[in-house]
Amino acid sequence: MTWWERFKKWLNIDHIVDLAVDLALILFDVITSPILIVMRLLRWSIGKYMLDGVKNKIKKLIHWLQTKPWWISVIVAPIALIVTFYTLVALWLASAVFDPQLWTEDELPSDDVIIQEHLKTIDNPE
Repeated sequence: MTWWERFKKWLNIDHIVDLAVDLALILFDVITSPILIVMRLLRWSIGKYMLDGVKNKIKKLIHWLQTKPWWISVIVAPIALIVTFYTLVALWLASAVFDPQLWTEDELPSDDVIIQEHLKTIDNPE
């Protein structure tokens, strides 16, 4: 079966509706908030490349420890576990910075409100 025949077989009304809805949602998301796309791309790239790098380092360490005596493994393994834990926490915090919910200003007072409150305390000392 050629790829064209497989595509024609796959192309039924369910897949067309799913594809149309997904495209509409993506288009709506792009039009309403383009900055979210940039934030999501940054968050994805940090997660993809940084975590893949951490995984590769762990694998290299394990393969390196397999060739060493057991007492070196006893010393290096806990240190590596602690370093890995703190590295993953740092990556988690770095990716949380790119969470769009953190950048909403709904609960933060504006500068004008802060200045007005400060001026009231200066004008009316009690």
